[in-house]
Amino acid sequence: MKEYGIGEQQKAGIRSLRQIRAVLFDMDGVILDTEPTHIAGWHKALAAVGLQAEESVLIRIRGANAPRQKEVFLQHYGCGLDYERLRQLRRSYCEAEFQRNGIRPKPGYRELTAWLKERGIARGLCTSTEMEVVKRELPMAGLDYDFDAAVTGDEPKRGKPAPDVFLLGAEKLSVPPEHCLVLEDSPNGVEAGFAAGCRVIMIPDTVPATDALREKTVAVCSSLLDVRALMIEIQGHS
Repeated sequence: MKEYGIGEQQKAGIRSLRQIRAVLFDMDGVILDTEPTHIAGWHKALAAVGLQAEESVLIRIRGANAPRQKEVFLQHYGCGLDYERLRQLRRSYCEAEFQRNGIRPKPGYRELTAWLKERGIARGLCTSTEMEVVKRELPMAGLDYDFDAAVTGDEPKRGKPAPDVFLLGAEKLSVPPEHCLVLEDSPNGVEAGFAAGCRVIMIPDTVPATDALREKTVAVCSSLLDVRALMIEIQGHS
């Protein structure tokens, strides 16, 4: 079930969910159950070039766009690393796995989306994944590309944890950031949503919530079903 934040600041944040006019979704780890495959892909790709994957590095790139990932990898493994080859190896692995096993939507996405539509709350996609991948992978999970606006990894100059992706999403929806709710699973995403001035709910996937992350959220929920339940509770009706 849902797990609320810490202290009066978080309680006030939860109350502020009454004023939410738009929800900004991350994709991988929030809408799609793809993160375990992505992690395995990085392990395989690094091993193929003779390097050892380190969890601390993989956490730093989780939720980040390609330029940010490249920066982190080069800082850690050295400027001689062929990032583009590494990225292609990982992508090839993931595409093969998704073709073989399919992609599952995360529990509660359909239910939350239906409720938001009923309430007239706008839905934005704010992801570090490129648009071509978004439009390929959503149908693989049986989902439509059905958002009021979208910002993908090819657009913002700065990726998460910079706030650009969520600021641009709010702008496209014509909703002030303080009236937007960000749904994120990664530390980079939580940091970005908080920096943008949005309300943030973390739904941990492969990285658990820490006290430092909780301080930047209004709630930590175990699934999108709990996000829907919390929104109904705060807004007063289903």
